[in-house]
Amino acid sequence: MKFLRKTKYYEGVVYEWNLPSGFTCPFAQDCLVKVDRYTGKFNDLHKTYKCYSAVAERFPAVRNHRWGNFEGLRKGKIPKIPVQAKAIRIHASGDFYNQAYFDTWLEICRENPTVEFWAYTKSLNYWVNRIDTIPNNLTLTASRGGKHDNLIDQYSLKNVDVISDPSEADGRPIDTCDDQARLPGVNFCLVDNFAN
Repeated sequence: MKFLRKTKYYEGVVYEWNLPSGFTCPFAQDCLVKVDRYTGKFNDLHKTYKCYSAVAERFPAVRNHRWGNFEGLRKGKIPKIPVQAKAIRIHASGDFYNQAYFDTWLEICRENPTVEFWAYTKSLNYWVNRIDTIPNNLTLTASRGGKHDNLIDQYSLKNVDVISDPSEADGRPIDTCDDQARLPGVNFCLVDNFAN
C-alpha cells in the first residue's frame, strides 16, 4: 500500500491515495466505469459522463497500484501517511466504500492535524452519519450524480457539478487544479474532460 507523490496539477506537493475506480464506488451512477483488474477491459456503465480516473487504469501499473491498496485495506492494513506529507488528496480514484473505511480516514485525519486532507465523494450517507465529527483538516466535497444526491441539499453539503460547457457554471467557480475542492464551503463545477 502506498501513496503517490504529485508535483503537477495541484498547488504545491500533494500525495494521492487511490483505489480502483468503480469497484470502490458503491453509490456512483452518472460516472460509473469499472476496469477489469487483469485485462484492462472497460465496463462502461456511466449514464451522463465517464469517470476520468478510470481512463488511467488502462495501464497495468496503475491497476496494480490501486488494487494493491485495496487488497491491503481488505486485509486490515491502514494507510501510513508519508512523513513529509503536508497535503493529501484522498481518492483521485475510488471512494469511501463502507462506513468503517470512511471512519478510518476520519481517524487518520485526527492523528495528523497538521496535514491538509480533501476528497470528493458520492458516499454521502457515510458523511452524513458523521457530519458533526468531521475533523477541521478534512474538506469533503459531495460529487453530484450519485445515489444519495438528495442528501446534498438536505444537509447543505459542499458540492460539485460536472458540466459539459463553462457556460453552465451559473456563476460558480470552475476548478482546474483542485483549488476549489480544498476550500471549505465553496460549491463549484468541473468541466467534463470527455465533453465534445
